[in-house]
Amino acid sequence: MSEQIQEYKACWKQAVDAAEKELDQLYNQFLQNDCELLKENQQSLNQQEVMGMKNKQNQIQNEPHPLDNNSDEEEDQQDQNGHQSNIATSTTKEDFVVNQEIKRELIREVPFKDETLYIYRINYQNGDVYEGELLNDLKDGLGTYYYENGEKFDGLFSEDLIHGYGKYYFIGGHKYEGDWYQGEKSGMGILDFSTGDRYIGGFYKDAFDGDGTFEYKNGDVFKGKWKKGKKNGQGEMRYKDKRVVIGEWIDDELQPF
Repeated sequence: MSEQIQEYKACWKQAVDAAEKELDQLYNQFLQNDCELLKENQQSLNQQEVMGMKNKQNQIQNEPHPLDNNSDEEEDQQDQNGHQSNIATSTTKEDFVVNQEIKRELIREVPFKDETLYIYRINYQNGDVYEGELLNDLKDGLGTYYYENGEKFDGLFSEDLIHGYGKYYFIGGHKYEGDWYQGEKSGMGILDFSTGDRYIGGFYKDAFDGDGTFEYKNGDVFKGKWKKGKKNGQGEMRYKDKRVVIGEWIDDELQPF
């Protein structure tokens, strides 16, 4: 594991581990309706504290710089060019607004410290289902969104949009875990591809952006600057056969020395 990848992971763990642990614990308790455990867990964050940590996490971002997922070695081009940094979620911001609900019901009340958390289920006309908290009739707080096509999001919502920290499971087998801003992947995140490739680093508007590392299944590793989903700026490509290329990339192309 390269030193920079270790630094990314250390930074990532400092930023999200505590909040993720509390989020997973609280949400699992929601699903299990384990009220007694909730009452006894005095160390758990309350709803507002979880939201506060997640919102603060959104601010822990690198300044947008330029990075992507393609090796410049000809033998690897076909496989690596098949990946896209901006894998889209099934529901856009506009879809959330126009997706008409056909049924809403309160499915659980969870006593938590000095408040009660209300968990609703909403069935939508297109077959989607939401289970989680609401605020002013909008998805807000912890929730799970089940898409009709089999995709799923677990995490935080704000004003009816995915916002804060969460995990998105794609039907193709990809998985994104990290920061969201108003329905888009933005901030720090990890995108695991179904092929075994992995990207760790910055995102902006659903695309790789800033400092990031792409680990290829075949053992190659690229680390450097990304912009709009492509390598743009200084970078380093380490091949599995120990060769190293350091240089400047523009729109995924290594520039002549």
